[in-house]
Amino acid sequence: MENPEIVWLTYDEAATRLGIKADSVRRRAASKKWPRRVGNDGLARIGIPATIIHDRTPGAIPDATPENPDKSDAIRIAVLETETAMLRERLNEMRADRDRLAGLLEKALEPRATQIAPGFWTRLFSH
Repeated sequence: MENPEIVWLTYDEAATRLGIKADSVRRRAASKKWPRRVGNDGLARIGIPATIIHDRTPGAIPDATPENPDKSDAIRIAVLETETAMLRERLNEMRADRDRLAGLLEKALEPRATQIAPGFWTRLFSH
């Protein structure tokens, strides 16, 4: 019996639903120890807690209703807080990517050791 609190998605599907890169989903799945299984199509799927997956389609945030405006506002706030947390995480991932790329660029631009060992010149011109 499937656990309704777990949503099984491929890494690409999870990346789309969470608004992050597939590599970030892999890191998060590993760090949070989300379960993993292979589907009939051969693609790996990870079990993501349903509480962090939410519908990102337009209109997902319910409009305030005259019957219960406080509940609608609470839902809107919860959705916005979740989206804010996800955007912060994505920003942190982008900063980490930027820092990694800056380090690679800095390393690529470092002056190379162009000096040849002194013994080389001696062996070359001593004959």
